[in-house]
Amino acid sequence: MEFHPADVVISLINVTVLFILLRLILWKHVIRLLAGREKRVKEELEQAEQRCLEAEALHCEYNDQLGQLEERGREIVRESQLKAVEESDRILTETQDKASELIRDAHTRIDMEKEQAFKDAQLEVTLLATDMAAKILKREVSSADSANVVDGFFR
Repeated sequence: MEFHPADVVISLINVTVLFILLRLILWKHVIRLLAGREKRVKEELEQAEQRCLEAEALHCEYNDQLGQLEERGREIVRESQLKAVEESDRILTETQDKASELIRDAHTRIDMEKEQAFKDAQLEVTLLATDMAAKILKREVSSADSANVVDGFFR
């Protein structure tokens, strides 16, 4: 294979003419295509940045709401504890009042039963005293006499 300088010059001229023709015909389309692609890439980057900012804003809002919910939860727990304490105090007070009332009722019943037992004993003593007096005196004693004897006995 021989090397001819004319072939090299013709090839260089062909490449140069082809380059100039391609530049005139395709260059604007390629530049427009690349510019459009660059524009889309920039828009997508701006959208991604905007979405990132929105995501950060949503994250901050989420954290704020989460903090508010946690505080509200603690407040609900505190309120529930206070209500439970109040309810237990109320129940305890009611129970103590009922117990006091039952004790008063028991004391009242005891006093009434003591009084009734005293009256029953007094009546029994009166009957016994009347029987004894009747046997002693061999006569019938009136109830007024018995009552005087019993009153004198208990005094």
